[in-house]
Amino acid sequence: MKVLLLNPPNTGYYYRLGAFYPPLGIAYLSSMLKRAGHETRIVDMNAEKFDYRRENYKDYDLVGISVDTVRSNIAYKIASYIKNKNTIVVFGGPHASAEVREILRNKIADYVVIGEGEESFLNLVESINNKEMYPEIPGVAYLKNDELKIFPGKFINDLDTIPLPDREGLPLKNYKTKFDGNPATSLVTSRGCPFNCEFCSASQFMGIKWRKRSVENVIEEIKLLVNKFNYKSLIFFDDNFTMDPNRVIKMSEEILKNELKISWWAFSRADEIVGHEDMVEAMAKSGCKMLFVGFESADDNILKEYNKKLTSSIALSVSKILKKYKIDLFASFIFGALGDTVESINKTIKLAKKLGASIVQFSILTPYPGTRLFERLKDKLLTKNYELYDATNLVFKHPRFSPNELKKIFIKAYYKVYLNPRLLFKRGLPFFWKLITTKHINEELFHEELS
Repeated sequence: MKVLLLNPPNTGYYYRLGAFYPPLGIAYLSSMLKRAGHETRIVDMNAEKFDYRRENYKDYDLVGISVDTVRSNIAYKIASYIKNKNTIVVFGGPHASAEVREILRNKIADYVVIGEGEESFLNLVESINNKEMYPEIPGVAYLKNDELKIFPGKFINDLDTIPLPDREGLPLKNYKTKFDGNPATSLVTSRGCPFNCEFCSASQFMGIKWRKRSVENVIEEIKLLVNKFNYKSLIFFDDNFTMDPNRVIKMSEEILKNELKISWWAFSRADEIVGHEDMVEAMAKSGCKMLFVGFESADDNILKEYNKKLTSSIALSVSKILKKYKIDLFASFIFGALGDTVESINKTIKLAKKLGASIVQFSILTPYPGTRLFERLKDKLLTKNYELYDATNLVFKHPRFSPNELKKIFIKAYYKVYLNPRLLFKRGLPFFWKLITTKHINEELFHEELS
C-alpha cells in the first residue's frame, strides 16, 4: 500500500520560540511500514510547504494523521477534506487516543490507533490491504454499522524490535533547532512513566511501566546520527531519561568509548539527580550540557495536588549538583493549581530566580484530554477550543484567578526572571525578544514593566 503520513502545523507558543523537532512518532510508523514492504511519504507541515487542499489523494491508499490536543482543530479540518476525497483516514497520537469516541461518532476519521502505534498501525494497514475493513486488532478503533468497536491496545515490551525512525523520509535540513552552537535533533530511548502526575498524559498514553531500549541499540542510533547525518548535538526526548541511573552511566561510558563527540540534554526528575551524583558525573563527561527538570512549584501542598511525590526543598540541591558538573539547568514550573494563590505563585517565581537556571519555563496548568486532571476538571472547562490548550491560557474555572489575571501573572513571571542581567547575557537578547513578541505577550504589560 501507499501511505501518506501527515504531521499537522503547530502554531503554539513554544513552537514559535523555536522548539520544534522531527516528528519521530510518524517516522517510526514509516520505518515499520517500509520494513513490511509498503510505500510511505512523510509530510511535516511545520517544516515544509504543503497545501492539503491541493494534494491528489487518489495517489494514496490511506492517510495517517498525528493528532495532539493543541493541533486537533486543524487535524480535524484536514481529515474532513481528505475523507471527502474518498480516501481512508487514520488518526493516532495522544489526543486521538483520549477522544476516540468523539472522533469516531462524528466520523472525523475512519480509524483511530490507540496508544503506542507501531504494531497496531502496521496490522491495520495490512488488513486493509487484504480488503479486511473491520479487523479485530489490539489498539484499533472504528465505527461499524454505527456501533463503536474499540479493541484495547497493548504496549511493546521489547523496544529494540522497532526499527529506527525513518529520518531519510523527513526534510532534515529544514529543522533549524540548535543546541550548544550546533544543529540538534531528537531521539527517544525509553517509553512510559511510573509517576503518573496529575497533569501529564505520558503515563496514560505510554503506560506506567517504564520500558527501555538496550544501550547497544541506542548507541547504534547515536552513531547513525553522528556519522551519517552529521549531528553534533542531541536531545533525548524520553519522558524520564534518568529513570535507571546505571543504564545512564553505561550509556555515557559507551558514548566515550565509541568517541562520539556530542553535546546533549535530556529530561530528568529532581529525585533522580539527588543521590546519584555518580550518574551526573558520567553524563557530564559524555557531553551532557543541560537537564530539564520539572519542579512545578515552591509550595509543597501544590506538589501534593500534582502528585509529584517530591518536596520543593530538593530544588536547590539539584541546582548545586548540576553546577558542580557544569550542567545547565532547564527549570520548569506550572501556575494554576486549584490550591494556588498569589502568595504561592510569588513563592514559586522567587524560587525560579534563586535557582540560577539557564532556562526557566513557566506554564499554565492545562487539563489535556486523557489526563486524570481532565477527568477532574471536565465540568469546569471554560472552553473546548483546543487551540487555547497550549499551556499559556487558563481554560478552566479557577477558584481564585480569572483567565486574564493568571495570564498577567504568567507574563510578569517571565519578565521578572528574564530581565535578570545574568540570563539576558547567557541566553542573549534575541531569545528574550522572541519571548516577549509572541502574540501571547501584551505590549502594554511589557512597557509597564520597563517603566
